[in-house]
Amino acid sequence: MIVVITTLLATLFIQLGYFLWKLSAEHQPKIGQASWRSVATSLLTDWRWLLGLGSTIIGWVLFVQATALGEISLVQPLMSAGDVLLVLMAVVFLKERMNRAEWLGLALTVAGALALSWQAEAKPLIAPDITSLLIAAAALTIGGGIILSLGRRSSQRELPLAIVVGLAFGMGAALTEALTAQPQSGDNALSLQTLTNPLLLGVVVFNIAGLILLQAAFQRGRASLIVPVQLALANLVTVAIGATVFAEHISPARATGIALILLGAVMLHRHQGIPDGQALSE
Repeated sequence: MIVVITTLLATLFIQLGYFLWKLSAEHQPKIGQASWRSVATSLLTDWRWLLGLGSTIIGWVLFVQATALGEISLVQPLMSAGDVLLVLMAVVFLKERMNRAEWLGLALTVAGALALSWQAEAKPLIAPDITSLLIAAAALTIGGGIILSLGRRSSQRELPLAIVVGLAFGMGAALTEALTAQPQSGDNALSLQTLTNPLLLGVVVFNIAGLILLQAAFQRGRASLIVPVQLALANLVTVAIGATVFAEHISPARATGIALILLGAVMLHRHQGIPDGQALSE
């Protein structure tokens, strides 16, 4: 049960950070159009973005601890429970609209998270094959670059961005699992050995790339579309790597929970979109 509690606390803080970033995004220079100096200055002087950063960091620390307690193919999909909080905040405070299919998708996501929670037990971690992990990281990097290139022609610019964000966060989660699977001198997942492990660089790179692209996506579309899509891709990446690289067993119950979450995310992003003036409050 400690795995469930730690994971839910992690996603609570991370989703709160996402919400604050979404509030901040509407008043920031657009990434890719403004200079990096003006973007950085604007972000670092916006209390909402800084508060969101602090909340996200707390969530990440809790996520690291969760990966040390349980398998990544279970922990990462459970993070999708936070999708409920983010979407509801977007609807209530940002005045974003959802149709019946999207509400059904949200319900399926919750059902999937509940199904996964039944199997949330602390289990010993298996050190991964680092070569296979690096190959996966390279493949996702190349694939993400192709998606971003093709996405420039899309009418929904936030969708390809959300997909690549999910790939980046999924790989970051897998590297975090590998980091905590290394032999430790104590029980703390954030020991000195962890902080000096070369894998930490990969964790930082993929998560920073995901955060930058997430900010860009928030500037171009709805949070209730972006977050479910990126969560679905992050889940898919971590489950695939968990099964192939970490040799985790994907039981029928776990597979059902993951499938419900992915189906829910698909239904959430089928919305055709509405004008920005109707989607967001000023």
